[in-house]
Amino acid sequence: MSDGWLQVVQEATKLPSLLVEIYGDLARPGVRQAGKALETILGLGNTILWPIAWANERTRIALDQNLEKYRVRMEAIPEERVVPIAPEIGVPIAEKLAYVRDERLSNLYVNLLAKASDSETIHQAHPSFVNVINNLSPDEALLLEKLRVSGSVPFMTARAESPQGSFYVLHSSVVSKDLESGLTFPKNISAYLSNLTGLGIINLLADQWIDNKEIYAEIESASTEHFLNLIQKKENSTERNLVFNKGIIETTHFGLQFMAACHAVES
Repeated sequence: MSDGWLQVVQEATKLPSLLVEIYGDLARPGVRQAGKALETILGLGNTILWPIAWANERTRIALDQNLEKYRVRMEAIPEERVVPIAPEIGVPIAEKLAYVRDERLSNLYVNLLAKASDSETIHQAHPSFVNVINNLSPDEALLLEKLRVSGSVPFMTARAESPQGSFYVLHSSVVSKDLESGLTFPKNISAYLSNLTGLGIINLLADQWIDNKEIYAEIESASTEHFLNLIQKKENSTERNLVFNKGIIETTHFGLQFMAACHAVES
């Protein structure tokens, strides 16, 4: 056995004491529940590397913060309801807890881990949800929070149409400023919505719309000048007309299940 793997094995034996170091007093609320739930995945997969990650300042901070979040979530679960976490969910999440620092993404992992630790909610914790979180950016995690609160959300497709009826798409998903607010890269909104669609979280329904003309009028008004300028620059003329088509962003049944499993229940 190489010296590197020997170190890993030696460090793995310290995992119980590692959790003591993280949580301190074992009598703290949530610690017993967390220990009981984590027992099946300690030493499996990348949890075996936790002690080594603990020695690195940056990963130590991330691991400490994420496991503390998990302890807090476990406080609300009576010990008799706590169940050992299935490795299919626990091991890949344990790997992420050692380095995920974005607040929203880490919350999704921790909430899913907590749901998988509770006999009353374990049915909500599908293993595929881990892969969904793995493929989210921080901006997309924020979008999910907004979609979770808003339900069906309006969007518009901006097209440049000729008098003969031919057209090209200027923007496939023009959304409200409220939906874009807070995003680090709002210009990536089309890519974000496309990714969420590919993950099965949402559908973009171009043939349906909500019964609120004012919302669509606000979206159109806020972006008309920008798209007219694009047409002018591309065509060097004003022969094509700017046309907006209404649609809605709707959360799928799978998306609703994901949100129920990975978002904390608000009090």
